[in-house]
Amino acid sequence: MTVPAPQFDDTFYRLPSSDRYNQVLSHIKKGHAVWTLADPEGCLIIDLGNDKVLPIWPNQTLASSWAQKDHIGFEALEITAVDWLEKWLPGMEKDGFSVGVAPNLAGECIVSSAQEQSTDIQSK
Repeated sequence: MTVPAPQFDDTFYRLPSSDRYNQVLSHIKKGHAVWTLADPEGCLIIDLGNDKVLPIWPNQTLASSWAQKDHIGFEALEITAVDWLEKWLPGMEKDGFSVGVAPNLAGECIVSSAQEQSTDIQSK
């Protein structure tokens, strides 16, 4: 029997970035999936100059609502916790991509390297 994922709603966006980051880490540690955005050409990568950032959210609704703001045509893509830890983070580290954890509707979030996120998930 699987444990249902915790529910997140729009009030989640009002939390400080550090609180959203910690909640998403806890969510992943409990084995719950994360969500990013993708279109037929691939995942949404946000170019912040020195950083190429893959945004993630703790549920499909938050990811989809964020896409509606500036990224029409992108759909929520589920990534299991196991795949996130074993495939995505190592691949992102190799490719030099960072992770934007649960950006709010203004785009504010904590950005970490894939290695930092992997370490944080394993240590917190």
